[in-house]
Amino acid sequence: MKPLALNLLTLSVTVILLVALALPAKLTLDSARENDAVEAAIEAPWPRPAGDSWRAFGVYADPWHVDDWARAVGAGPALVAKFEAFSMRRGLDADVAQIERIGLRQMLVSWEPWTPVPAALGAQRQSAPQPGYRNIDIARGAQDAYMLRFARSLARFDGTVYVRFAHEMNGYWYPWSHGPATYVLAWRRMVRIFDAAGARNVRFVWSVNPSLYESAAAWRRDLLRYWPGSQYVDDVGTTMIDFGGVKSYPVARFAPRLRWLRARFGKPLVLTETNTSFDGRVRWLADLRAMLTEMPWIRVVAWSQLPSRGTAQTVGTGVLDWDVRKDPPAAAQLAAIIRDGSR
Repeated sequence: MKPLALNLLTLSVTVILLVALALPAKLTLDSARENDAVEAAIEAPWPRPAGDSWRAFGVYADPWHVDDWARAVGAGPALVAKFEAFSMRRGLDADVAQIERIGLRQMLVSWEPWTPVPAALGAQRQSAPQPGYRNIDIARGAQDAYMLRFARSLARFDGTVYVRFAHEMNGYWYPWSHGPATYVLAWRRMVRIFDAAGARNVRFVWSVNPSLYESAAAWRRDLLRYWPGSQYVDDVGTTMIDFGGVKSYPVARFAPRLRWLRARFGKPLVLTETNTSFDGRVRWLADLRAMLTEMPWIRVVAWSQLPSRGTAQTVGTGVLDWDVRKDPPAAAQLAAIIRDGSR
């Protein structure tokens, strides 16, 4: 081989070796920079909730982006909420760790015993019983192993967890609405499993639908069939959504049913999903704020702008997919509600 060719070959090999040796160091540096950026984001100032809030305000949001939500709205939630289906077959260790990491000590889990059905398929398909997840199946122990793992996962959280199991059972759009008697048995078994797991930090939220399309008498009669007993319930919850359009529900429409729930069961109330349609949103939120000042027994308000099954299955409703983070007048009302809870 000629000397020039040999020198070029030697140089090429040397360059390749140097690049190969430098690459791990670069990857390590990039990873360190990324970790530093994550830590900086966590430490960056954002509106924190008051430590002594008497009413917790929560938001259905990715716990890794709660700080972004708080900056946009101008006030920080004290609680992070999420939906979790049994079909996921997992614990919530990652969520628990992140919520603790950002300094929050409350979470709400809407825990759904099913494999979720696309809302576009309609309420009839959505409400069809699912073998393995039926009330009778849960009551007979079909989900014990998973439920125990889940309970232990929540028991590790350094704070309070509100478990909203099989919500809106008094409606007609979920499979767990079938069979009030077996619903009660499933609920009680669920509570006993959490007790066995030592999850003393969990509060059980029995959460109904306000069903404003029904008469008050029919609504009361129906939901009472699902009541599992005072010793199995810590808080009573309800959805509070103004869908707008043909399902326009001003705050005043909800108030009598909230008062009845408080009087009938004597438990703290949780507004487990709260939202309103775009039209009239600022006035609706102002009315909500005023109502809350008259109802100190509402101890948690959870704001949700996740896609709504009710909107997907009803023609003629308003617009729910607006974003309070991009709406300063509405955000100001929501921030005022958050601050009210810390006074």
